[in-house]
Amino acid sequence: MPRTLSSACVALCGFTVLACSEYDLKSAEEADDAPMSDEADPPEDLPPEDPPPDDPPTLIPVAEVSPSVVDMGIICGPSSDEVVVRNTGTGPLDVTAIVLDAEDWTVAHPTLPASLLPSEELVISVSAREGFGTLSIETTDPVNPVQVVSLSAAQDAPPNVEIESPTVSEVLSPGGVSSFRALVRDDVDPPEDLSLEWRTDVEGLISSESADSTGVTQFEWDASAWASGDHRITVFATDSCGQRSEDVVVFCQNDGYTEESLALSSWNFEGDARWDSTNEWVELTQPLDFQAGTAFQTTAAVPSHDISIAFSFYVSGGTGADGISVTALDVARMEGFVGVFGGGLGYAGLPGWAVEFDTYYNAHDHVDPTAEDHISIHIDGDAEGERLWVNVPDLEDGLWHEALVEVTGSHMRVVLDGVTYVDQEIDGLVPFDAYVGFTGATGALTNHHLIDALEVEGFVCE
Repeated sequence: MPRTLSSACVALCGFTVLACSEYDLKSAEEADDAPMSDEADPPEDLPPEDPPPDDPPTLIPVAEVSPSVVDMGIICGPSSDEVVVRNTGTGPLDVTAIVLDAEDWTVAHPTLPASLLPSEELVISVSAREGFGTLSIETTDPVNPVQVVSLSAAQDAPPNVEIESPTVSEVLSPGGVSSFRALVRDDVDPPEDLSLEWRTDVEGLISSESADSTGVTQFEWDASAWASGDHRITVFATDSCGQRSEDVVVFCQNDGYTEESLALSSWNFEGDARWDSTNEWVELTQPLDFQAGTAFQTTAAVPSHDISIAFSFYVSGGTGADGISVTALDVARMEGFVGVFGGGLGYAGLPGWAVEFDTYYNAHDHVDPTAEDHISIHIDGDAEGERLWVNVPDLEDGLWHEALVEVTGSHMRVVLDGVTYVDQEIDGLVPFDAYVGFTGATGALTNHHLIDALEVEGFVCE
């Protein structure tokens, strides 16, 4: 049986080889192939080491202020809004100061300093009447310790109203219709939403019509519906805030009327005179012989010494007679509306004054001063004692003629077809309250005698 090496020393060629019996000898070749290592491999059964612990998290407060601008726009009165400070960070936030720098503003908030945990908020109330300024909020936010809120508010202004017509001290003629006009504007409300009132010191409220979208408000003043004399008219404009403004104009309306403004029942017709409703004029006579008529307006008396009478007349269409008069009849002394006809044209014997437009020459007894068509002035119905006369062109020409008679005190002015024929003092012109009317007559010769487009104005205004 072969022998194994075990705990024995063997001498071979002078060398001694020492070996343990528990191990086999490896060949030199195997030894050369084995990897070499400076360190021993760690034991495979040791547990891994734990990582080093992290630092504790940092808690940071963040102040979020909302809104950054408080703009209340135009306000009617004291108005309020809110500014909110919210902690959107991870650590507690202290609100240390709130500083208001704005006139006519106030601020209300909890007692400071105030501490806000994350997600908590603090409400600041701001109130304003008007004006601009800032609200500064100081906190412990490390990035934005001071945040500024802009403040603005404008107080509502009252509307602007301006009367364009009538103008100051304007004198209005009676009987017509005048358009009273004002312009309104507002800083917030559209013009058509403003509340408007036209008032006078005599009649009170006369219109509450709204303005149109351009701001124009109008009221039609019918002079025949309102009293003569001085008027103070005021336009009031009120906006949605209750702000009110006004504009005032003082004007005057003369006394009087126009033919169109009078009802037929207001005229007193005598003799052959009548209202021609088809043609809408006064007919004193038809072209028939020996007719006579008078027509006086009796609704309103006017001052005889401060008066303007404008009218159209027609004295043609027949064989040539006699003419017409415009007469101011003294209300206090009158006994009727008819005087002597013929050469007296129906005014003879009536108290007051008369202006003749004579188209027939009454040669007998010197009734007429001239054979020409003429204008003459008569006092208290004295047909034969004219105070003044003047020749005029032929009136029986088949045309309508325009006439104007004005009396101021004792001064009379008479205009025919644009030409002034009388402009002087007249003896015997005295003040009285008068009914204005017309007279006309025919005899053996005839004519239409017609009156149209009457305007009578008493000068009660200075």
